[in-house]
Amino acid sequence: MPFVYSPSNMQTFRDCPLRFWGQSISKEIKWKASGSKSRGQTIHTAIQRRLHYGWSDDVSWDATIDVDFVRDCVGEVRRLMSQGASLYTEHELVLNANGGKTGWWDDDARIRARADALVLPADAAEPALLIDIKTGKKWDIDDFQLRVECLLTHILYQRAAVRYAYWYVDSGEEVDGIIDFRNGLAPVQDVLELLGTMEQALKNNHFPPTANKFCRWCDFNNTPKCMR
Repeated sequence: MPFVYSPSNMQTFRDCPLRFWGQSISKEIKWKASGSKSRGQTIHTAIQRRLHYGWSDDVSWDATIDVDFVRDCVGEVRRLMSQGASLYTEHELVLNANGGKTGWWDDDARIRARADALVLPADAAEPALLIDIKTGKKWDIDDFQLRVECLLTHILYQRAAVRYAYWYVDSGEEVDGIIDFRNGLAPVQDVLELLGTMEQALKNNHFPPTANKFCRWCDFNNTPKCMR
């Protein structure tokens, strides 16, 4: 079965091809659940319910959450929905090698991502909106993950422009942007180039270690496998 690319494994490859190999190919680096992951999932679910059903002051929120920020964010999406937009949560965006739509577990899946929320206005000329809900501090403003999802949304739904936003619901901050595809794929050229680089690495079985800010937490750090 061909390797399936995702924003997560692409980001790992960007940071360090060797770590990518350990996580996605040899499976020597095991995924570890954490308490923060569990909390994040609970908050994701609560916010997604408010997106679908509207705000309710009866909801008991985690004390760390910036409730006013969340209320405003939910209000923006509900306003778009009142104007005819469609909302999808935990939405699967999956392409095959020919750029066609396919299923998450289908054998021809080539690149896939799952959007926390996707809002598609009724007017196809209006930008789609991709949302990623994040807990914790706004420690990073890298928008790579959502730009991959923007590319998939553009191809799957033929949207000329796609907005994206990270909602940092603890700190009440947002990282957002918009990609206009009317002049081609230049805004996501780095995504396309990375896919080509990864394809060559997989073909040649070549995954060199690369020093990065996450090295201290890597299972390969200070082992014979990681000889930088």
